Amino acid sequence: MSLVSLVVLTLLAQDARAVPHFADAKAKAQILLKQGARHYQRAEFAEALDAFQRAYGIFPSPKLSMNIGQASRELGRAVEAIEAFEQFLGQAGDTPERAVAEAKRSIEELEGQTAKLRIDCTMPGADISVDGKKVAISPVARLIRVMPGTHDVRASADGAVPASLRTKVSAGDIETLVLPLAPGPRLAGLAGGHSIAARASKERLQQGWLLGRKWTWVAAGSTVVLVGGAAAAGLVMQSKYQALDQRCGRSSGTNYSGCTPSDLRSLDTWKATANVLWGLSAAAAITAGVLFYVEGTPVAVSPTADHVGLQASMRY
Repeated sequence: MSLVSLVVLTLLAQDARAVPHFADAKAKAQILLKQGARHYQRAEFAEALDAFQRAYGIFPSPKLSMNIGQASRELGRAVEAIEAFEQFLGQAGDTPERAVAEAKRSIEELEGQTAKLRIDCTMPGADISVDGKKVAISPVARLIRVMPGTHDVRASADGAVPASLRTKVSAGDIETLVLPLAPGPRLAGLAGGHSIAARASKERLQQGWLLGRKWTWVAAGSTVVLVGGAAAAGLVMQSKYQALDQRCGRSSGTNYSGCTPSDLRSLDTWKATANVLWGLSAAAAITAGVLFYVEGTPVAVSPTADHVGLQASMRY
């Protein structure tokens, strides 16, 4: 970590020498950068981040983004750290390969600590904010990174009723949110002035078609258990039948005349149990097949407004 910080410090000096009239800004930024490096070495990461950010504000060299990313990572701010590392990689130019490799490795490690939001807003040009911070303008082409937890997502535009939604995500999630906006007076009269939104779907990062179908595998597991139970009941029934056949059935020459009613009821009970379990296993198998399709198909819920009121439509 500290080696990369020293490399960036040298690169900052090279940037400053290339632009002489920034000499004063360079000197102030160098002082702050040295202070930040000392804080970083003492594991005072909040103080180090503050110094690096102030240095960037004075002398906005993209090389300083590396230091900001490192300090943010140590503070557990994975989203800010990734953004800083990406900025560094996008503008680093002739940066030494070890610094580039460090930034790429850090991004790869931090990605698994974040979640992502796919935001769909029906009105172009709307401001999109997450937890009160503006993050994009619709249409939003990129995924918005957030930390695991609960977040308030809001879309707003002049002349429209804001749309907002609170969502909870875990590390690795990608959640799709639909934030419908419509002209304010028409929608306000129908929806009572309240903001509206809809959660469209949730999926898992890098889970593929297997791990993203939780209820499918619950149903499939139930099918296996029920089939096993049905087979076991059938075997018990067959065993009891053979025992009765030898003791008081055709094999004994009495044509079941020696079997008691309780013996026959027991045989019937196991037969009925096996049949019920076979029926339940078939139902569970059909359910698993349906869930396999449904859970693999995104569902979009889009509230709309017209002269008859507020309606909702679903699209598979």
